[in-house]
Amino acid sequence: MAEVTVKLFGVFRSDTHLASEVVHADSVLELFVPLNDRVDEVYAENKALNPALEKPDPIRWKDAVVYVNGEKCKHKNDKLSDGDEIWIMSPASGG
Repeated sequence: MAEVTVKLFGVFRSDTHLASEVVHADSVLELFVPLNDRVDEVYAENKALNPALEKPDPIRWKDAVVYVNGEKCKHKNDKLSDGDEIWIMSPASGG
């Protein structure tokens, strides 16, 4: 498994209270499992300090804009390599 750094931006960062995390995964899609496990751990830690804190929704491929080493990722099954940097951003919205 590749060791990659995942950086969260936008709503994902503010909702999860997590800016960056090192995870192990073979593909882009697979990295969401350990990432969400870590989000759950951070939530549990923060919930102890703030009982009113709401649990964030899981981060999913279909809800994110993903970049691998600065290039937009178009295929969730793209393979990862040690040292890759993944950016996960919430899609822009507004009205």
